[in-house]
Amino acid sequence: MKTSHLFAFILLLLFLPIALLYGAIDIKNMNRPLLLSSKIYVDKKGKTFEEIFKSAKFTPFNKKEINFGFTRNTTLWIHFTLYNSGEQKETKILQIRNPLLEDVSLYRKTQKIQHKGTLYQSIPRDELHTIFEITLQPKELQEYYLKVHNTTTTLRLSIRLKDKLNYLKDEYHEQNIIFIFLSILGLLFLYNLILYLYTKEKVYIFYLMYLFALLFQQSTYLGITQMFAPSWFVYYDNLAVVFKVNLLFISAVFFAKSFLQTQRYEKINKIYNTILALGLIEIPLFGTPWLYLPEVSIVTALFFIYFNMYAAIYIYRQGEKEARFFVIGWTFQLVGFTLMIIDGLGFISIMGELTDIVMFLTALEAIVLSLAFIDRYSIYKKEKERLDASLMQELKKRQEIVELEVKKATTQLKISFENEKNLLKELHHRSKNNLQLILSLVRMQEDETEDKALHSGLQKLEGRINSIAKIYTILDIKENLQKIDMATYIEELCEDIKALSQKNIHYEYDIRNILLPLRSAGYVGLIVNELVTNSIKYVQKEQILIRIKMYEKEGRYVLRLQDNGTGFLLDDVGVEHLGMKLIIALVENQLHGTFTLQKDRDFNCTIRFSE
Repeated sequence: MKTSHLFAFILLLLFLPIALLYGAIDIKNMNRPLLLSSKIYVDKKGKTFEEIFKSAKFTPFNKKEINFGFTRNTTLWIHFTLYNSGEQKETKILQIRNPLLEDVSLYRKTQKIQHKGTLYQSIPRDELHTIFEITLQPKELQEYYLKVHNTTTTLRLSIRLKDKLNYLKDEYHEQNIIFIFLSILGLLFLYNLILYLYTKEKVYIFYLMYLFALLFQQSTYLGITQMFAPSWFVYYDNLAVVFKVNLLFISAVFFAKSFLQTQRYEKINKIYNTILALGLIEIPLFGTPWLYLPEVSIVTALFFIYFNMYAAIYIYRQGEKEARFFVIGWTFQLVGFTLMIIDGLGFISIMGELTDIVMFLTALEAIVLSLAFIDRYSIYKKEKERLDASLMQELKKRQEIVELEVKKATTQLKISFENEKNLLKELHHRSKNNLQLILSLVRMQEDETEDKALHSGLQKLEGRINSIAKIYTILDIKENLQKIDMATYIEELCEDIKALSQKNIHYEYDIRNILLPLRSAGYVGLIVNELVTNSIKYVQKEQILIRIKMYEKEGRYVLRLQDNGTGFLLDDVGVEHLGMKLIIALVENQLHGTFTLQKDRDFNCTIRFSE
């Protein structure tokens, strides 16, 4: 045997009993969790290290993880002894697993090695958890004391001792899993943001609020905030436990109310509103340095988690199919959040081992809830198609009913119109007959009289009555009972006047498609009768030429009558003659028009009026 080997063997025999005596952990051949070989002391009086070192009674600990829940006035001391049984210097990484630890100090005998924690980091750190580097010389035996104190978060931790290579390997693996998880949540956030911008539905805004709160909370819980955020943000973020917990379930309440449309269920909606009010009240009430009770917010969140599941199942059973994916997705979140909450309250201590599972459940829940929007859209689309088809069928029925009613109404209107038309025809026919009877009486009186003046007067009266009767004669043979064709009316009227005279009379007509109502046409007929009779009486020529022109200009009717006489109008009787009075009265009072007379060389008059 070589001398060096013999010397090492002797040293091993000398130091082995000492190492066993102190319960030392051989860092060269470590094969169990460090806490299982450690002792702990729980200090609730704020003792110094010197007091702990001299008088504290440490007790063995037989679990892989410590979890005291929220213990603001408790400081945990962990004592362990490390021994290097090898022939070379060994450097190990002491990893205290919990990204939220606020105050962590490592002591070697009476000397503080380092002081770390979220409340004391001056720059973003490079690792997820608090770590210390420990170096032991060959055969060196050292005692260590670890002090851990939390005021705002759960006092929970586990300890691992690894060589640098394995530590870096495990650290990168854990960081990659977390980044994948957060990337999934981030992509879902962007996806739902695009959906909101496209649809403008409020439910997407509430889901975006929920995803933001989830990212905010998980980034801190998993240690990403401590790695990348400024130290001032980490400091205040660590104090905002109540705010973050309440923000998460408040946003979830808004999302659940909108997605499940709870306003249709009065009692359920009232409970949601009560939870919402509690969440808003708890932030300023239990999240201040003067009154800090995160347990209240966590219990409220736990109640919400289970009530939300109950409400979703209840609404689904009421026939709301869009709630099915919500139930599935929230089931994953219920399991994950329940584990986190009861672990945070200190009832169990498993999160150090199940962090990946909780992340997986959370990501799965977010994915399923995003799929729920697609399912919801599909259900709404099918329901819309069904309602559209039903609406189209109803519209078709209503259209058939309306068409039937229109046909009935049209038939009734036709019957009423025909009856009215027949009555109007009968009225016009009787008016014509009555006027014809009057004409006959006037003619009989005219035939019997020998007085020339009376005979002339009766002839004029006959012409006036005939001008009115002629209208009813035309209406009696026309379909249009409302309008009179002035060309036909004036031409027939003039021919009747011509037939009563022994003179040679020639007419020239220029009447351009003028249709007048019965009333206006009657007045025009009386005027034409007076003017034509006047021309026949006073034109002293072998052939009497009478020109009659009627047209419409700028919304007014123009009637012109001209003869080839010498320009005298009723000279022997003056303007007080009954014919002239009648013409002026009809033009001005009935037609509201104007009468213009020119008599320089021949008789020429113009009448302008509106309908």
